[in-house]
Amino acid sequence: SELINLKILNVYSNPIESVTPITGLSNLEHITLIGDGISDISPLAGFIKLRHFLSWGNPIADLSPLAGLTQLEFLDICGSEASDISPLAKLTGLKELYLVQNRISDVSPLSGLTSLTRLSLGENNISNVSPLAGLTNLKWLGLHRNSISDFSPLAVLLETTTISRAFNPGAPTGGPKIEGPWLWVTVPGERLDDNTDLLAEASAGTITEQQVATDGVIQGKSVGKNLWTHGKIAPSGSDKNIALMLDEIGSEANTDNTNRIIYGSVILDSPDEQDTNLFFGCGGRVKIWLNGELIYQSLVWRSRGQVWDYLNFLPVTLTQGANVLLVAIDKGAGWWSAFFGFEEGSEYTVSTVSTKARVGYALSRSAIHVDDTFTLDLNAEEVTNLAGWQFDIAFDPTTLEAVEVNEGDFLKAEDGTTFFQGGTIDNTTGKITGLSAARISESGVSGTGTLLSVTFMAKADGETQVILENFELGAISGDALPSAPPEIIITVGGLPPWDVNQDGRVSVLDLILVAKDLGADTPTNLRTDVNRDGTINIQDLILVAQHLGESTDAAAPSAIAINDLDLLDPAMIQAWITQAQIEDDGSIAFRQGIANLERLLALFIPEETALLHNYPNPFNPETWIPYQLAEPAEVTLTIHSVNGTVVRTLALGQQPAGIYQTRTRAAYWDGKNEVGESVASGIYFYTLSTESTRDSVTAGDFNATRKMLIRK
Repeated sequence: SELINLKILNVYSNPIESVTPITGLSNLEHITLIGDGISDISPLAGFIKLRHFLSWGNPIADLSPLAGLTQLEFLDICGSEASDISPLAKLTGLKELYLVQNRISDVSPLSGLTSLTRLSLGENNISNVSPLAGLTNLKWLGLHRNSISDFSPLAVLLETTTISRAFNPGAPTGGPKIEGPWLWVTVPGERLDDNTDLLAEASAGTITEQQVATDGVIQGKSVGKNLWTHGKIAPSGSDKNIALMLDEIGSEANTDNTNRIIYGSVILDSPDEQDTNLFFGCGGRVKIWLNGELIYQSLVWRSRGQVWDYLNFLPVTLTQGANVLLVAIDKGAGWWSAFFGFEEGSEYTVSTVSTKARVGYALSRSAIHVDDTFTLDLNAEEVTNLAGWQFDIAFDPTTLEAVEVNEGDFLKAEDGTTFFQGGTIDNTTGKITGLSAARISESGVSGTGTLLSVTFMAKADGETQVILENFELGAISGDALPSAPPEIIITVGGLPPWDVNQDGRVSVLDLILVAKDLGADTPTNLRTDVNRDGTINIQDLILVAQHLGESTDAAAPSAIAINDLDLLDPAMIQAWITQAQIEDDGSIAFRQGIANLERLLALFIPEETALLHNYPNPFNPETWIPYQLAEPAEVTLTIHSVNGTVVRTLALGQQPAGIYQTRTRAAYWDGKNEVGESVASGIYFYTLSTESTRDSVTAGDFNATRKMLIRK
């Protein structure tokens, strides 16, 4: 009787086989029974207030006592013996239902449970999933380890629902798991989300998810107080393989009771391009990147129960050469586990090098026309210990003709010598074969520089691709450096892609067009995807900025028109610079692009604050009053008559440093007083006053007055 008002009852691993003694506790709303040997739950039939029921490892077969418990919102009966789930058909208030490891084959009783957001049916005998197609509120659907050959009825759910499908007849077979060594780092964080780059947050912007996902990372590089550290994860036998790995490498992240996210990076060398499937299983929320692209994320809590193996898969392409796989995992329900691998038969090796060596390219001309001769420079970018390279070059012989090949000077750095083979040019087939260079030294070279220069002559208009085949970079140790050839596209006869508006010059107008489409799924202008990677992001903006001021009709740079500058403001440019610095991958394009953006920003910041002459003057009835601010400030413009009477006060508010001269930026006066009456003809004075702001404590106060004339 003393427990009659009890609302929560949790029983863990006790030698209890009957729940009859709690029959009178009819006010219970939450019951947990874990591993207690209970098979009969009929005493619960009268618990009409029950909202949450969890049972793990109890041999429950009969679910009929639950049929009338219509207040249930959460039901978890895993590791039991239930086969008939028809008693659950009327529990329409259920939001979460977990029935892993039972004997279920018929899921039709669940078709009406449309309030479900999470449904886990893994490790049963299910073959027909069509009754689940109408559960459109589902965020998670677990169907791994069943007998399902056809998942097509669930196509309608794929856009909004994460579905685990591994280990079914209708699914491909997963291959060996990637044990590593991976590079791991933990960062503070309660959970993964759509918007937060936790690497950038923990490192104050010195390292980002995009950087690591694209190029890998170096062991020992810091992220806040933690370092990227090598570690292997067990492929089987543990539902806490991440936690065990952290213990093995001496990390306190698993034991300090702090909410943390873990990132793992590994480089995989593929002998050829392969269309395959990536398999994965994680105990918590997860994000996965491959070669710089976010290919999967599940930001809902996965399911109840441990994760011992793969749960899901998705189609991916492994490129020839180095592939960077980056994952981020949170703790989920407390089981810090994760498994990753590829479809059975996929060929790759885990690289002992943790960063991808980058090779970029540059053209000697920004605009190429028929009969022009130009040079293609192939450049190593921020490589480490490079000792040699080899590749063949393929091109379209109807568009280009190879003229000559010259070795770059990068491998000759520090007075080094090389063995260079210039290959054989065949302009009939469009091939340059047998190209290679090796450094004759005990040490490799690091940094950025030119590997090879190829001179071409343009033969015909059109867009053409130059392909590097049999591409390989070698380290001084004799090991292959993880790398991938650049995608080289050359346009002959047209304007370059960074001239977005195709007006013959690269100006701030092109920057504006790209900026308008940043992050857009459907761009307003298809040319704003400058690098043609399918995403409009800071890299497209950087490519335009790299060529800012160039005329695409001549080699000499063109001036930036003041009318163009009117479309920008310093805050916008500073935001671009900040984003570019966060995502800077060390490439020449980023260095030149950021430098040009900084020069552009300097055009907007005057050396001193000033009040300028209004225009037009004399005027009737309106005028514009230009000014410039050397520092951010709170700005007020006061207009008064010759006797000192205030006619109008224009509170312009807090303004960033910049030039306010054009009609869209200058202060505007319509010739009316505070009550909206037009003022009389005559001389008036206007005074600009500024007050320093918290963001600019050194700005000081400024006051200046000028005269203007209204003539009617």
